[in-house]
Amino acid sequence: MVTLADDHAAAIHDAVETAFPVTGAEVRDGRLVFDIMPGADDKARFLRLRSDLDPLGVLPLLRRREGKTVIMLAPKPPRTATRWTLPAGLFAATFVTMFLAGGLNTATGRGLGQFVAAGLAFSLSLMAILFCHEMGHKLVSIWRGIDAGLPYFIPMVPIPGLGSGTLGAVIFTRTPAPNRDALVELGASGPIAGFVAAVPFLIYGVTHSSLVARSALLGHGCSFSDPLLVDFLVRWLLHPDPSMEVISHPVLFAGWWGLLVTAINLLPGSMLDGGHVTRALFGSRAHLILSVVAAGVAYYFRYWPMAVLILLLLRRGHPGPLDDCSPVTAGRVAMAGALVVIFALSVVPISISCL
Repeated sequence: MVTLADDHAAAIHDAVETAFPVTGAEVRDGRLVFDIMPGADDKARFLRLRSDLDPLGVLPLLRRREGKTVIMLAPKPPRTATRWTLPAGLFAATFVTMFLAGGLNTATGRGLGQFVAAGLAFSLSLMAILFCHEMGHKLVSIWRGIDAGLPYFIPMVPIPGLGSGTLGAVIFTRTPAPNRDALVELGASGPIAGFVAAVPFLIYGVTHSSLVARSALLGHGCSFSDPLLVDFLVRWLLHPDPSMEVISHPVLFAGWWGLLVTAINLLPGSMLDGGHVTRALFGSRAHLILSVVAAGVAYYFRYWPMAVLILLLLRRGHPGPLDDCSPVTAGRVAMAGALVVIFALSVVPISISCL
């Protein structure tokens, strides 16, 4: 319910009427709603209105309702102070679990020195990739005026043989993206930044990996399926013949995990990065359908926890951007197309074969 003092209400009316031709105003379902005449420059007008209403503590929403274009008003969530303690603690804890996972899963010998070297190579590389991913989101949120907190890295108990020591990281936003373009940017920025960061680590990891005859490894190890990008780099840089097996350097294993995290985040459902993009491009109804598809894709690739999570979050839907009427520009559509390529290069089923 929106209750406003007379002078506050007058200032809001003036801001809306300055930005848009208003044809009517009323309170609907507890919200102040203005009927407006749409125009070709609504995206720019709305951004100015958002800026004008910001000091008044109000968020505008541009929507189409019953064949009309309307501006709905909602209270702006209060900006909270940045808290560093918990994010810093989770960052440190995640680094430790990633270090242990790297030592357990990539050390080539049993000595302490080899364990430490492998743990550091793996954890520093993967943390750099994940950090770039999250900073991509954070920088876009700052540029677009989206109130977002610091990233929360999620530690995980190291699992011998497979685990990365982390479940990735999340950033919570307190206000929606201003328009559909910004929502595409918010979703795409993390995967693009993480993917670009992963490439040099992958190249380094491949060039520092070694080839061993398969016959020498019988009963001595397990291998994982590779994303297309890793498979290409191995063939291009190492030229292995069918009788050889690649012994992955810890940095290559970190890059492998970086691509996996990128692919999972690009699933087109829920509040995942891919879900933001599909919501911006196709709207709320298509987003719901694609979320079910994303859960199916996650199940197919054996990302079973993520498939369950997507289905559990279906009821929450997606809030969408503040301006849900202005179309997405061609540049953002091209950005979404780049994400399809990144997903194809990064996705890999969780399958393990042991010799």
